[in-house]
Amino acid sequence: MQSHQADILIVGAGPAGLTAAIYAARAGKKTIVLESERAASRMSVGWELENFPGYLSIDSRELLAKFRAHAVHFGAAFVKGDTIALSLNGDLKLVSTSDSFIEAKTVILATGKPLAKERQLPGEERLVGFGVSYCAVCDGPLYRGRDVAAYGSTEEAADDVMALNQMGANVHWITGPIKDPAALEEAFIKAEKKGVILHAGRKIKEIVGEKGVEKVILAGSAGEEEALPVAAVFLFREIPTGPLFVKAGLAMDHKQCLAVDRFGRTNLAGVYAAGDNTCGGLQVVAAAGEGCVAALQALAYLRK
Repeated sequence: MQSHQADILIVGAGPAGLTAAIYAARAGKKTIVLESERAASRMSVGWELENFPGYLSIDSRELLAKFRAHAVHFGAAFVKGDTIALSLNGDLKLVSTSDSFIEAKTVILATGKPLAKERQLPGEERLVGFGVSYCAVCDGPLYRGRDVAAYGSTEEAADDVMALNQMGANVHWITGPIKDPAALEEAFIKAEKKGVILHAGRKIKEIVGEKGVEKVILAGSAGEEEALPVAAVFLFREIPTGPLFVKAGLAMDHKQCLAVDRFGRTNLAGVYAAGDNTCGGLQVVAAAGEGCVAALQALAYLRK
C-alpha cells in the first residue's frame, strides 16, 4: 500500500475538482487530486460545449485537459484510484483506495453526480462495510474458506474473481447480463478450473441480511429466483459514493446529494464539497465556480 500526505485532498478530477486544485496549488499548498479509475468526469465523454465563458464552442475533453494542465502547472499531484473508505472526523482526514492511503488536513469532495438509488441493489447501501465490498484485495482475506458472491462481467471483475479465489474464498461468480461473452470465455474456463462456481447471465436481485450479508437472491433470464447463502458480496462496478458518504458521517439531502451551505461546507469541519455531487446547477461553469469557493474555504480553514 502506498501512503500520501497533503494539505488539501480533492476527490474527483472533473471541473469542480480541477478548479479547486488550481486554487489550492497556486496558494502553495500541497495538493493531491484523487482521480477515479472507474467513474471518469462526464466531460471525458466528449461533446461540444457552447456555454462555457470565453469559448463560443469547445470540445468538453479539450476543456477538461486544459483544466488539468492548469492544475499541474501550479504543482497539483494526481493519484489514481477509487475511494473505498473515508475517515473525515478529527484534524487529520484519511481517504483509502484499494492500493493507497491519503492523509490530508482538509478534503474537498468533487466526485460528480451521485449514483442514482435505482441503480443500487436492494440491501446494498445498508450493508456496505458489513459484507458488501467494492474491493477484493482489501476485504478478500476476511472471507478465507467462506462462500462469497462476486458480481460483474468486465475483465477487471474477472481479475478480482481470481484474486478472491487465490485468497481462499469459495467464489460464486455472478456475471449479470454479458455484453460480449466471447471476450470472457477464456476467463470463465480458467475460473471454473480453479473451482469458481459460475452463474453466467444471472443477476443479483437483492442482498439479504440483518447485521451482515447472509444471502443473495439470484434471478435468471426467465424470471426464476434462487437464494444463495453467502457471507459477502463483492460488487465490481462504479462505486456508489452515497453509502460511503453516509458511513463517514456526512449529511445528505433527500436527493442523496451532499448537503452543503453556500460556501461548500459540509457538516464535518474541514470537509467541503463542490460540483454535481451537491446537485447544484449541474453545469460545467457552476461546478468550476463551486470548486473555487470550496478551495478558498479550505485555504481559510488551514489558516486557522
